[in-house]
Amino acid sequence: MKRNKFIYATIAILLISGTIKAQFSQLGQILSTGEDDAAKILEAYLSPYANGMGAALSTGWYNTAKPHKLGGFDITVSFNLAMIPSADQNYDANELELGDATNGLTVGVDGTDSPTAAGKNKEGQTLTYYQNMPFVGDVPITSFNLPKGTGLAYSAMPVLQVGIGLMKESELNFRYSPDMEWGNDSKIGLWGIGVKHGIKQWIPALNKIPVFDLTLQGGYTKMKSTVGLDFQPSAYVDMGVTTSNNILELPSYYDNQEMVLDISNFTANILFSGDFKVICIYGGVGISTSKTNLKLKGNYPFPEVQTNGDVLVTEESALRDPIDISIESSDGSATKPRFNAGLRFKFAVVTINFDYTYANYSVASAGLGISFR
Repeated sequence: MKRNKFIYATIAILLISGTIKAQFSQLGQILSTGEDDAAKILEAYLSPYANGMGAALSTGWYNTAKPHKLGGFDITVSFNLAMIPSADQNYDANELELGDATNGLTVGVDGTDSPTAAGKNKEGQTLTYYQNMPFVGDVPITSFNLPKGTGLAYSAMPVLQVGIGLMKESELNFRYSPDMEWGNDSKIGLWGIGVKHGIKQWIPALNKIPVFDLTLQGGYTKMKSTVGLDFQPSAYVDMGVTTSNNILELPSYYDNQEMVLDISNFTANILFSGDFKVICIYGGVGISTSKTNLKLKGNYPFPEVQTNGDVLVTEESALRDPIDISIESSDGSATKPRFNAGLRFKFAVVTINFDYTYANYSVASAGLGISFR
């Protein structure tokens, strides 16, 4: 029987959301499903949050199309909130083609749909797994509900950024946050680099228009988060799953557990703005693409079905570095552009801006900074 990775990805997204905790009472049941099914369920359940976080990383790069003059700079803190569309808040397990008849693993699905991580805080469909064992027949491995949603259909991302003016109406932007620890052996950090270049200067007809600016902009951001996990064999004791005699005496064997989440985003835009004394009206049209990589490192207890039909947890059955999954974002492409519009207010050197990016995963942003043009 194939080993399951689904529960660890479930734990990961629950930790990412910061709103609910994993339901450890379901671990023994969920871990008894198949690896192929785990990948299918993981993608359906986690993708909306991964895409939302990637969309949030794509914004906050600008609050005007006008690049800094040589030596000018700004320091801006922005808060970006990506909205996850209703279509991505549910999925139907019947459409995932679960089970593996070749290896004697079959599954029944009861219910109409299940929430994704961004869906409602309600239980999903009921899955019942059966393993066909020689001379025993179909053994019911487990029956459980797919994970609940968080009830939060958005992803939030704060970003600190610095812009520095160069020659020829060009500007470099930098994002950076050192690894910040936040308990339980967990940390998060990010970095990014972007560029703006004024193209109005190369178009004589436009170059004569005052106030108006037209710019090309591109940016790349990479975020990495590490979360310490603690899933011990003792979690199975109350679930009626048998453990080997010495497995509970080896807790240090499972002390190396951690979840590593990498999200990268690239965005490219054409920007325009009208800069006045106090108010700047700005906007842009562009594309964005994100990629998420999720890894679970360390050793994790795992139950296996024995030839006599018993379910047993042993050291030999442990999962080692069980997950390495990539999720590609479908939001933003050459055929599906994003549209942005916003306002910036400047009081001496202090700036406050608000904007909205319309896309499949729309993003609302607000920023506060200081700017010396």
